[in-house]
Amino acid sequence: MAQKNTLPFFRQKRILSSLNVPRRYEIPVSILRALSCVPAALNIIHNLKASWQVPERDAGGPLTIQTTQAEYYVAILWCILAGYWSWILATSMMKRWLYHYEIKHAIIRLLTLIVVTWCLTGIIGSIIDASDPIRIQMTICFILLFLNFLKLTFASSTKYSQKIEDVLPTTRFNLKSTAVKILLLPLLIVMGLSGFALTGQVNRLQYNSILLMNNQPPFELDSTVSPITGGITILVLILSSWTSQSAEKRQILRDTTLHWTEKTSDTNIIYRFVVGQPPSPRIQSWMGPKLLAESEKYHDLLVVPAPDLQLDKSKKLFEAFKWASSSVRHDYLVKTDDDVFVRFDVLRKELVELGSPKSNYWNGFVYRNMPIDYFKPSYNMDHDYAMPVLPAFTSGTLYTISSDIVDRIAKIEHPQRFVSRDDVNLAMWLFGFDIEPTHDIRIQDSADACEESMIAKRFPYDKFDKSMNLIYKNTEHRQPQCFGLNKKKKCAVCYPCHGKSDNWRSSNLHCDLERGVSLRENQAYKKISGPVVKDTLPSSVIGVNDQWIIKDILSARSSIYTEDEENWHLLYWVCWTSGSETFTDRHWRAIEMVWVHEPNAVIIMMSNSLPENFFNEYLARGYNIQLVNFTKENLLKWDWYFGPGTKDWIQDWEKWDGGQYFNYHLTDYIRCILLYKYGGTYMDMDALWIRIPPNSNQEFIGSDYSNNYDDRAWTLDDKGLYLPQGLMRFKRGWKLFREMAEGAFDSFIYDPDCFNCGGPKAITSYVRERRAVLEEGGLTILPRKVLYPYGYNEIHKLLEPNALAEQDVKNKIEPFSWNIHLFGKMTNNKPVQAGSAIDFVFRKFDLDIPHRGTKTHSIISSTGTYDVPMRLVGPRDYLYHSISERMLEDDKKHDNLLVLQPVPGKFQGLNVIFVRGGPNKISKVTLQVEASIGRGRINNGTYEKKTRLELQDVTMREVNSVLNTLEYSPTKLMMANGGRDRFTVDLTFEHDAKVEKDQVQITVVVVEPVEEDDPLEED
Repeated sequence: MAQKNTLPFFRQKRILSSLNVPRRYEIPVSILRALSCVPAALNIIHNLKASWQVPERDAGGPLTIQTTQAEYYVAILWCILAGYWSWILATSMMKRWLYHYEIKHAIIRLLTLIVVTWCLTGIIGSIIDASDPIRIQMTICFILLFLNFLKLTFASSTKYSQKIEDVLPTTRFNLKSTAVKILLLPLLIVMGLSGFALTGQVNRLQYNSILLMNNQPPFELDSTVSPITGGITILVLILSSWTSQSAEKRQILRDTTLHWTEKTSDTNIIYRFVVGQPPSPRIQSWMGPKLLAESEKYHDLLVVPAPDLQLDKSKKLFEAFKWASSSVRHDYLVKTDDDVFVRFDVLRKELVELGSPKSNYWNGFVYRNMPIDYFKPSYNMDHDYAMPVLPAFTSGTLYTISSDIVDRIAKIEHPQRFVSRDDVNLAMWLFGFDIEPTHDIRIQDSADACEESMIAKRFPYDKFDKSMNLIYKNTEHRQPQCFGLNKKKKCAVCYPCHGKSDNWRSSNLHCDLERGVSLRENQAYKKISGPVVKDTLPSSVIGVNDQWIIKDILSARSSIYTEDEENWHLLYWVCWTSGSETFTDRHWRAIEMVWVHEPNAVIIMMSNSLPENFFNEYLARGYNIQLVNFTKENLLKWDWYFGPGTKDWIQDWEKWDGGQYFNYHLTDYIRCILLYKYGGTYMDMDALWIRIPPNSNQEFIGSDYSNNYDDRAWTLDDKGLYLPQGLMRFKRGWKLFREMAEGAFDSFIYDPDCFNCGGPKAITSYVRERRAVLEEGGLTILPRKVLYPYGYNEIHKLLEPNALAEQDVKNKIEPFSWNIHLFGKMTNNKPVQAGSAIDFVFRKFDLDIPHRGTKTHSIISSTGTYDVPMRLVGPRDYLYHSISERMLEDDKKHDNLLVLQPVPGKFQGLNVIFVRGGPNKISKVTLQVEASIGRGRINNGTYEKKTRLELQDVTMREVNSVLNTLEYSPTKLMMANGGRDRFTVDLTFEHDAKVEKDQVQITVVVVEPVEEDDPLEED
């Protein structure tokens, strides 16, 4: 038998601790065992802090259920129990591992156990709603209870107990006694205390509910507003609170921006600071008298029956809406916060300019397609609202809504849902009413950024007094309002960032000046697109509220053709960025061919290289061609940019200039901005018109096929159909040009080495994703043969001699084509050879206006001099095709090409009638038209057998403009059965006492409509 140690315990040599570990491992093991209690300790601290904050934030009592102090204290009890059971589990498992393993291996297992319990505690805390702390701690406790029971059950097995007795004979395991002592007894104590505490809490909640529901008034303090008549009434709600800091901010606002709310002859502005119910008796006794004194002095405080805490701003706002709807007649409601500087003077002026109150008006800084948890509006919002993204909402810094929206929200009878962000909550209330907010970049949340055009800016509390007074004084003294406020040169969201110290795009934001801010395209959420394909651009009184670029034609905002619904198609845009010496004969012909078919067209040449007098010979003959110099300075002066990104790109012009593709990119950009702002027809200088579109109101783009298999990744179909931009016609405002340009020419993402990023690949990719919506909105994608009868890899054939060139143009190209595109990149170095198809076209559509060549400077004309006789040009034969309704219906089932062909009776394409050559001005022109059987007319007059018209002091353009209106109409008998007729055009010129005559006799062949049973033929 072992000899007992008779020394006192304090003199005994302690070789083993309570866990029988060597002395050098005692401290590490003790620390590890203590770590098992860390999650419980942290939860105790968290709940204790939360319980201390309840009196300061609880304002609603049982009317708005909040977590109470008693619940947090009960949660702390369960935290203590969880820590105790965690320590028991760690200690017992360590004893077992020390028996089975070496000390180091046992420590590793203990560390693993602690990490697992920590992770388990964190996961449970993240899954269960944080507003229910008791349930979180009870869940943790019951998991630990289960693990302890499992451990005791396993430890009580005969095999394990026998091994323990062999080594430690004094140790006995009794499952029942151990479970009672360390598990069940503590559990019963905690459950009893919890039940006692929560039962008392229920009684108090029931009592307070009765008091609040019976005695609480709906609105208090300055809730009464005197009746107001005359002018527009604007109600301003400024969300505030019971804190002393808010009281200070309210006073600062009264001393600054609220001076701008004083009544004027045309506007009434009423404002109220909105606060909720007093958070606690302590806060009420402390701040209540001050709040009453403030109300008696300023009469601008409104107390609503809602919680007065940050998490419940939505409830406070909702109650304020109910008060506004029932108590104040107003036209517009403006919501802001007590830490926001607001230009009420600017706001007043803009709402007055709106005129009569607008229905469904909603203006603010708009966020769109934001992920459901981007702003963390509520812990359970993702479950309550099954949406991929948040609905469009406006920043709570400042927004304006019309009174009908306020009524719609306030008068909804079913219970409202609330999330923590009041701005998101407004969008939730309006979701389903199809009310779209208007984006206003002048409203900013950033504490550092300041822009001169801002009308609302939030300031942090530590800078509020100084910043508010500074910006107010700047404004009052007519100085830059941001003077002294943006020392770090921060860039405000949606503003250009050129020369600023940061760029908001680096925060993964994208700004659409029309629709608002969203995340960039590479996000995981799905972007919601709408059916609207055009932006509504601001109307312009030409030359009155903006500057002229070309007097009486083009201003910085619009043009006389843009505003003309009938003649918008007469506006043609061309671009030239290389030197004047590269302007060859084919380019002169391209311009002349526009006027041959459309004499009244105005051509605006965008160029920074051609001299101002380059087209004087054409101007002298009445044709309208204007040069616009598009320098960096001019683009910025005319506001020729889409938004902050493209403005930055223009401001960085010198940075990009000299790049391999910059001139191409500049042309791509100019094309987008012109069609978006003004509309009209854009054409490359290698696009040759051979017939004008029959429908002048049609908006179109051409198509072609790519032979490069790699292009199939972005083409419209698997055959390589893509959309070249060499010739397009659109009215103003198409989003595709804005969004395409913003995606390619944003300074933040611009790639100077990407050749096709703003060209055919860009527009084809855009249309591919939205084709159905775009076509529904009016876009026409023309068949390839209409604008590009020959592809870029075969266009060279039209420049080479061909004995059948004239027949090919007449039979294969002109019947179904409006234009021949030469693909200048492929043909600029190839000459137009005599006898080729292009040579025939040039000779056919030649105005013979003398001008000097850019290389030889010799006179180019049919006579080699400036003296060229005037001649009348027209066809010898004209085929009149009658088209029946049946033919049009049948054609819809095929290629729908009949609607693209010339209108029967009009002399278009190769049949065009015009004059070439002649002097600048003609004293007198006499035009006579006669038909043998049918009828003819001029200038949309009446059809007659013989029609005569005299013109005095006219130019070539005016003569051709009249000739372009000639029309022939056969008799009904000829239209039904076919036949022949003769149509004669006589022209007499009187100039410098000389009289010259010319005549064109046209044999008209009338072809009856195709029979219903006959198949339609293209050729």
